[in-house]
Amino acid sequence: MASNCQSFIDYVSLLKHDNGNVTLDEQKLTSIREKFTGLHNGDNIDDKDFRHGTVRNLMKELRITDDTTSFEYVDLIVQQTNDYGARIEVLAKFRSPVEYPDSAATNGKKNKKKIPTSKPIIESQPDAADDIICIIQKKCQRKEIDDFIRTFLFKQVQPSNQPSTSPVFDGKSHSLPRGTLIDLFIRQQMMDRGMITFIHPQSRFRLVESISLTDEFESWTFDHFHNLLNFWLTIDLTNKKKFPNQWKLDPQAKIKYAIVQRLADDNNDQTSKHLERPSTKSLENFIRDICQIEGNGMSNTWYEVLSKKENINTYAHLTNLNQKEWDRIRSLPMNALKTIKFYIDREKQMVEERKTKKTEDPDQKQEISYSEAELCANLHMIKLFFLRQLEDQDGIETIPRLDAYCVETAFDEMRDEGYKDDGLFDEMKLFFQPLTVTESELIINPTLLTKLREAEKTEKTELERIIDNLNHRSTAIQDLLDRTNAGFVALKKVRDVEFQAESSGNTERTYQKQIEIYLLWKKKNEEWREREASYIKEIEKLENKLKYIEAQMMEKQNQLETIEKNSDTQNTKIDRRLVKPHRGFIMYGPPGTGKSVIMSKLAKKIGIAMLGPPLAAGELERPLVGQSEAVILDLCMRGNRLPHLMCCVSIDEIDSLAPRRDEDSSEGKVAKISVLLSVIEGIKDVPNLMFFSATNRLHMMDEAFLRRMSGKFFVGRPSSDARKQILDDIPNTILTPAIRQKLATATTNFSGAALKALTSAITVHYLAKRRGNADYEIQEDDTLILADRTARQYQLFLGLDTLPRLILQNLNDRRQLSVNADEPAGLHLPKTATFTGKIIISLPDEMVRIEIIKKNQPSVFEATLGKTERSLQQLLERITSYGNDRNVQLLQLIDLNLLSSKGAHDEKKIFETLKERYDECMEYKRSMIVYDLDSLIGVNKSESESSMGISTSSSVVNQSIYVYVTSRFREAKIESSQSVEKLTIERWAIAVTRDPFLLKKFTSDVAFTLTVQQREQEEEEEHRSKTILVCAKCRDNFIETENKMGACTYHDGFVYDNLAPGLDKCTPSRAIQELNKEEAIAFTDQTRKEEMDKKNRRFRYICCSAILQVGGGLHGCKKGRHGLDKSENKSQEILSTKKMIEIWEALCLDNHGYNEQFADLIESRNTQFEAERIN
Repeated sequence: MASNCQSFIDYVSLLKHDNGNVTLDEQKLTSIREKFTGLHNGDNIDDKDFRHGTVRNLMKELRITDDTTSFEYVDLIVQQTNDYGARIEVLAKFRSPVEYPDSAATNGKKNKKKIPTSKPIIESQPDAADDIICIIQKKCQRKEIDDFIRTFLFKQVQPSNQPSTSPVFDGKSHSLPRGTLIDLFIRQQMMDRGMITFIHPQSRFRLVESISLTDEFESWTFDHFHNLLNFWLTIDLTNKKKFPNQWKLDPQAKIKYAIVQRLADDNNDQTSKHLERPSTKSLENFIRDICQIEGNGMSNTWYEVLSKKENINTYAHLTNLNQKEWDRIRSLPMNALKTIKFYIDREKQMVEERKTKKTEDPDQKQEISYSEAELCANLHMIKLFFLRQLEDQDGIETIPRLDAYCVETAFDEMRDEGYKDDGLFDEMKLFFQPLTVTESELIINPTLLTKLREAEKTEKTELERIIDNLNHRSTAIQDLLDRTNAGFVALKKVRDVEFQAESSGNTERTYQKQIEIYLLWKKKNEEWREREASYIKEIEKLENKLKYIEAQMMEKQNQLETIEKNSDTQNTKIDRRLVKPHRGFIMYGPPGTGKSVIMSKLAKKIGIAMLGPPLAAGELERPLVGQSEAVILDLCMRGNRLPHLMCCVSIDEIDSLAPRRDEDSSEGKVAKISVLLSVIEGIKDVPNLMFFSATNRLHMMDEAFLRRMSGKFFVGRPSSDARKQILDDIPNTILTPAIRQKLATATTNFSGAALKALTSAITVHYLAKRRGNADYEIQEDDTLILADRTARQYQLFLGLDTLPRLILQNLNDRRQLSVNADEPAGLHLPKTATFTGKIIISLPDEMVRIEIIKKNQPSVFEATLGKTERSLQQLLERITSYGNDRNVQLLQLIDLNLLSSKGAHDEKKIFETLKERYDECMEYKRSMIVYDLDSLIGVNKSESESSMGISTSSSVVNQSIYVYVTSRFREAKIESSQSVEKLTIERWAIAVTRDPFLLKKFTSDVAFTLTVQQREQEEEEEHRSKTILVCAKCRDNFIETENKMGACTYHDGFVYDNLAPGLDKCTPSRAIQELNKEEAIAFTDQTRKEEMDKKNRRFRYICCSAILQVGGGLHGCKKGRHGLDKSENKSQEILSTKKMIEIWEALCLDNHGYNEQFADLIESRNTQFEAERIN
């Protein structure tokens, strides 16, 4: 039956002519498609098994030989959507150099000839190239490239009979020493590739092709030599000799080399510069070049289809097509569309990566574009590629994934480029160190190992001796403890026996005898108890000693076991798992701090291959279900194509791609996170893949993803020193040093982006003003206004306004008050003091109190507020100046305005806001947080009225917030680093209050150090709260702190003798003395008792006419406070009770009102006596 069948090529009359044209029978091609449609019945063509079965039935029906080649052709045809596409695909496959070499089509007669491909093609024996030249093309003229060629490529790695020579950079061919690394590389590459087949004669052959692929994300190319070098093989440097159509390198071939800057031009050879990058001047040139690179000879056909059938006539039109428009192109086969789109995407990628404008000298452009770190990183990646290809060869060394010098240089360069890291780069360098560890560094030095073993042996001997001594001590103490316990038990037995004997004695004892025995036994029992207590004390002491010794023995025994275990292992090399590379990092922090800038530069500078351009998470989103996951997976899987390199995917705003999962998470979000986790130590792990990511919302991200991101770097706002360095970019001719210094204070909390915008605004403002006024000089007010505008653009507010605006207001206030307009006195912290990080500003006292350490004791430094510092807003200039003195990175103001702006009206939201701000401060190494106690907490003052008078009490309003603020204030600290200044931790806390009660309570609750004056006041108050005094008014005892209105009842007037003719007045003390004297007379002379009894009620108070009685107390007609008021005792001296009584009674005698009342009383009494006398 086979004799009745024919191959597919014979069936469709597929012919290749001498001029290179190919023809076929298109009617039979159409017949194949139509018959397949009838047999397939419109079923799913993507069902591979069913389609293949239908193809085999079709071939059987058409009597086409069922061999592999014919089957592939028929299967290719039936997958096309139209006849034209089927024709294009067949011609492309037929022209494939692997299946149909030129020699098979051109040998023989010049007339048409069929190619019998149904049988295995018998190829002619390829030519063996035994003399070949390797052209090493330098695309970048840098000294580092020459050193790389000299020290790496021409390094002798295997022994050779030829003498080693240095490479010659003269563009001429020279003999390549055998056994050098480049020699081994050329032979290995050619051995791996085997036979080389050309369709068209070529004079040069590229030794290594770039990686080119198109996946679900986009087209991607990767040049192993990073556009620094290229390697070509040629037979003749003049390009006159061509390679055979089929050839391979002779294993014993003689290889020469030539180091050139440019390839020689050859009009007949098409492997010139434009083949590396297709021309984009016209659509025709672009299609021609990509077909020439691909070697498919389809340029005319593709261009004709695009220009005539699809009406695409320019390159710009082609590049602007979206995905839907690409899908609507039906006239070209799928593979042709993929090829064209790949080169368009690659061209876009190359345009984006170009760093400088095109110049006439391309070499100079490269020199400008590569920094030292980038060049070092690229050369290191080239080394890794060479060594990977030669890893099975003898003498090939192993180098780390990253070069240590390159990593150091990369971060230094970013600092030099203007990024102020405030210690961030030191942390990031440590993150990449595991990738720089060499195998030799893991090997432990034998000399060091010997010293370690000797030290361990000595330590082991010493530990054994200590353990032996401890054992002896333990045994001795245990014996003593056993004897003591035995003595204690014996003592108890003797006591029990005596007690039993006494208890079982004669029961007929007299009561007196029993009392005597009881007293004797009680005394003896006390003696027994003293002895028992002595035993118990001794036992406890011995047991404690024994426990201490056992603990020491356990510790020493563990040390000994560790040493013995280490001695048994005999490690001579550090375990590679201890320096396991990290799988990714995430940078987080406020916007505008340079996270994206760092990510975009870092990979290129340290030598990590980027699997795609720097991405925003939204670029990976796709509309259809599963597409986003496929895009992420394909992007990460590119790392498998570069197993010798560490690769990375750089994603900004990663929080939208890996949000926190909860019950409400959608299936799409969970799926994307699952894909991310699977490629990082998951089921589809790509071991050489890292993630570079950034976010502003770390707290909203998935915890599993964060665990895999072992590097977490906070990128905060620049510190005071960093702000000054950024402002130094402005020339000195624009800003004076004084204005620059004040501007550094006014820009506190500015991000790096805001500072860059401000420097630009100041420069543009200055240049614009100089156009109209050549003598214009920028003033402080101008810079503050520009800073205020910038702060508003970037939403940088402190309270209700921006810091530059507040400083400008303070400046104007000082001018209006005719005070120093430059700056308030004492605006800076003392330079030599040691601080604790706590500051309290008292507005009532107009004082700033800063806690310091002086002579190892806490103390307080005080500064007086200026005339314009009467509110928190006016204090912010001082506070920011303090922050600048300490190089603070962040200043947070916590007040009622903050809570209002965040909508924090309920307690939960309030504490969320407070915690968020506090946590942000904790992320910075040096931060300052300011609490407005009055607005946050508030004071409730209440007055109560009673029989005792009116009393006032104060209490805090928001107790929960007060507790939170006091606890956070106490956490303020200054941790100095003796080694690295950048690592110093400073957490400053400042409390501002204007209420005396709140000031006193807060100072006490946070244990803030008191000033000398405050301590004296506190001691006086404590003294007043404990000292019992005697009231001069009522003669009662009282404590000053409990002295309230109404506690004292007294008479504030003198007394007078109502029986005396002149109503003699006197003090109560004098009257009491008279009454006591008369009482004594009545006691001794009973005849005068009646007289004395009548006279003892004669003294009355002038204030209320009450009778003065002896022994009846001094309860009076007035109510007040105990003691003398300031107006009553102006001297305010500490006096004796007697003296105080004398002063009080003197005041009563001198009372002008009562003296007038007394005069009226005397006049009335005289008038009465006169009237009685007349009558």
